[in-house]
Amino acid sequence: MVTTEKLVVAGRRAFLMMPPAVAPSGSQQRGGIPWVWYAPTLKGLPSTAEKWMFDQFFAAGIAIAGIDVGESYGSPVGRRIFGEFHSHLVATRGMAVQPCLLARSRGGLMLYNWAVENPVRVAGIAGIYPVINLLSYPGLARASGAYEMSEAALAAALPQHNPIDRLSPLAKAKVPIYHIHGDKDRVVPFADNSGALMQRYRKLGGQVTVLTASGQGHNMWQGFFQDQDLVDFVISRARTTKGIIDIADKAVPRNAVQCIGPDGSLLVPERSDVACQWHFAEGALTASPSWDSVVTKASYQDFRMHIEFNVNESQGENAEAKGNSGIYIQQRYELQILDSFGISAENYKASYCGSLYRLKKPDQLVNKKAGEWQSYDIAFRAPVFKGKTKVHNARITAYQNGQLIHDDYELPRKTGAGQPEAPAARPIKLQGHHNQVRFRNFWVQSL
Repeated sequence: MVTTEKLVVAGRRAFLMMPPAVAPSGSQQRGGIPWVWYAPTLKGLPSTAEKWMFDQFFAAGIAIAGIDVGESYGSPVGRRIFGEFHSHLVATRGMAVQPCLLARSRGGLMLYNWAVENPVRVAGIAGIYPVINLLSYPGLARASGAYEMSEAALAAALPQHNPIDRLSPLAKAKVPIYHIHGDKDRVVPFADNSGALMQRYRKLGGQVTVLTASGQGHNMWQGFFQDQDLVDFVISRARTTKGIIDIADKAVPRNAVQCIGPDGSLLVPERSDVACQWHFAEGALTASPSWDSVVTKASYQDFRMHIEFNVNESQGENAEAKGNSGIYIQQRYELQILDSFGISAENYKASYCGSLYRLKKPDQLVNKKAGEWQSYDIAFRAPVFKGKTKVHNARITAYQNGQLIHDDYELPRKTGAGQPEAPAARPIKLQGHHNQVRFRNFWVQSL
């Protein structure tokens, strides 16, 4: 059942709608609940017209939130309140740092003006005939009051306040955009808003899709609110794994499970019919000299984790047999562990260290020498299923030794010997591959 909580933030009315089986965490740890930020939140908005797409967001485990800043038209006061709202949800409600923004009509002025000043906090922007240009709507004479300026002063300051003139930070941050807009819109003309944005954003190198609704104006046409491509875009962006990992923060989250720590290991044999030859000593768990693997006791859907590993020194001509192990996320997707130090980029294979096994090489090579401790920091979101049909792929961000090697990569399938993809959560596995790789400081935090 969807739960709707009424909030007051910065003295303004706000709401937070949580999908079934998800509750605000109350955690002050780095956030993880994916969410859509809707604007405007005025009387009657969001309306019943949004129900179809909101239901799909909830089904994908995505929350929806918004705050009433009045007829701010994207003014500095409204932007400040938006900033307080975002901070409140992330710091006290466990929401993800990067929501996907969903702007309807004048909500575009509000969300875009906040977004251009906070691009690293934005996963994507979707719009239903959104206003991007103050000159087209509501016009400077009407907007000047909200900006506490004369009309002439606002005209002179447009480069600091008009979203259509402020797109560069979003393009630089590679924030993707999707709009649907009627070509007969007389209230928010297409050419001055979504059309102009499309041209300018592409010129800046940004990724933008604009769907033109032929013959439609600024109205309640069902196609505006039941656009499956828009819904898929929002779900994909809201479920981003960006912004979850803070490499500078070395603290173990309070709600994390310490799977391997100084005093022992909580991992268990993957198979009960095979003798487990892993052993723990002096703060580290050493892999079996045979082929048996270990797994976490709990199963995980969306999570972040940290683990340190040491491949030790080994001999042999086969590059894929030296220090071989792997992190099997949900026992399905392997992030490879191997002694791959010194291999050149041109000779590097998608089966070497840091690779998503035989699927994708790391974006940069940051391997240390055998015998030195290394680390992985991983943020993962599980695939979304409708029944037995996968409708959204899994996503992963990974850092090796503090360097980004996979940036919100969409996993199209399971890897190698991984288990088949399915809706159910599964444990995290450390692979036994006939190499005595050591592991320490392994913790997992559910998102």
